Amino acid sequence: MWQEEKDFLKNSENKATLIIGDSRAKSGILPERVGDKVYNAAIGGSTSVEMYYAMKNYLKNHDAPEKAVIIFAPYHFCSMDNWKQTLYYNYLTVPELAEVEKEAFKYSESQVHYQDWITDLLSFKLRLPNKYLDAVYQAKFSGNYASNMEKYDSVRNEFGYTEFGTDNGNDSLNYEARHETFDYSPLVLSYYERLLTLLEENGVKVWIIQSPINQASAEKISDDFYSGYDEFMSSVEASHPDFVVEHELPAYDNIYFGDNNHLNRKGAEKFTGEVTARYDLN
Repeated sequence: MWQEEKDFLKNSENKATLIIGDSRAKSGILPERVGDKVYNAAIGGSTSVEMYYAMKNYLKNHDAPEKAVIIFAPYHFCSMDNWKQTLYYNYLTVPELAEVEKEAFKYSESQVHYQDWITDLLSFKLRLPNKYLDAVYQAKFSGNYASNMEKYDSVRNEFGYTEFGTDNGNDSLNYEARHETFDYSPLVLSYYERLLTLLEENGVKVWIIQSPINQASAEKISDDFYSGYDEFMSSVEASHPDFVVEHELPAYDNIYFGDNNHLNRKGAEKFTGEVTARYDLN
């Protein structure tokens, strides 16, 4: 999935509309239901950090898209919980990593500068056996290479869409329901502003929306978290008045969720239909 996205950013044809964001974006919008001018360029586990560089790389190799839909789980403004995944997949170049590290020092971002972070950084970037030997073994002897290529083809054939949960319904609590306040990460917010400014400067029409959460979680999310997120969206709206900024966290019945955080395919079909009824994505 990560490699497919990187290949898309460099080698694909121009697209009119890009879906940008994390796994809720990746599993929430089905481009095939919209049209062949739309591509889901989101990546699971990402924050605005990864997506800023994704869009920079896309713009190096393509004309700017006409439109973009941005979806990040509210929790992903509060946490870089998947940063080691970004390192593992060598998603960022050395200069990009150096820029992130510099910003992380400015904001004292503990999820980037954790204990042994330098050792990890070198091990991942140099692709040392302590990080990758098991993956190599699994690919060569357990058939993981074939399944990885099957996944690559599946994501490419569905214009970037992929499922993250396949349950026929899920009523477990999501990230936001277990997070009392909207205690945002300054590093993530800094890169979010960079991402929005990059799109604005390139004349992209932007819709900032939210993928639905399950009903079970909607009933448990604290008022403090809701109000903090709403205040943040208001600040984004004020800074970028030409963007459409939705404040709502929509809730769907639990039957539309493949796990506690992600829509199943039935849920994605419903959400895609609703989004395309509101906005002209194609």
